[in-house]
Amino acid sequence: MQSKLVFAKQLVYEAGDYVREHMKEELNIDTKSARNDFVTNVDKGTEKFLADRINAKYPNQNFITEEKMVASTGLDNLWIIDPIDGTSNFIFEKRNFAISVGYYEDQKPVFGIIYDVSRDEMYVGVNGDGAYLNDRKLPMLSQTITLMDSVVYSDTKTLDLMFGDAVKAHDEFMSVRYMGAASLEICGVAAGRHQVYLSRRLKVWDIAAATIILEAVGGAFTYDTCDNKIIFEDKNFEFMCASNPTVIQELKDRR
Repeated sequence: MQSKLVFAKQLVYEAGDYVREHMKEELNIDTKSARNDFVTNVDKGTEKFLADRINAKYPNQNFITEEKMVASTGLDNLWIIDPIDGTSNFIFEKRNFAISVGYYEDQKPVFGIIYDVSRDEMYVGVNGDGAYLNDRKLPMLSQTITLMDSVVYSDTKTLDLMFGDAVKAHDEFMSVRYMGAASLEICGVAAGRHQVYLSRRLKVWDIAAATIILEAVGGAFTYDTCDNKIIFEDKNFEFMCASNPTVIQELKDRR
């Protein structure tokens, strides 16, 4: 596993170079399921770059990817890739987006890598060996922080769904922020930059790598009716929370 992790980290750094180089060029932008669900030539190119290199190094791998640029036949030796998480941010801000790569064996997490390209920050989580930010080990999360003590990253629709009134929901927290890149917002919880991430209508590639990092520091996550376990399907998750187990239980008690 160690050699595969070393390979994957270097590959993701190189994919970041690919993204930075193509950011200088005019983007080809299309929409998918909605008018604000964007995909660019860089999303597709980055995904192909990653999958081609992985297949060349390790034949007979399987993939779940956002842009579906590579075929797959099963769930063994599984790479879950979001080539650019936060495509809208990538297009309009040129920041707050990330490359996300999670690796699973026997449907169990092995390692997750999230690379914040614009900040040159790489988060790595290894099952059984902790989490790291630019090779510095992250401390374990506090298990006693409550929702009232928390800086929460979420959006208005999610807060309306969860609390019935997004404006009044602000009284339940210390503060509310929003970024628009699930992988980075989950990693922000893991790094202690904020305490809670709440979202809706996510896909498996949005969370598969970042949740490995989160769990490696004692964090927890829940979505729909599933706790701390990835569902390997191309479906929308109606509700997702990433935090510590105390906050997770608080929110579950509310539902």
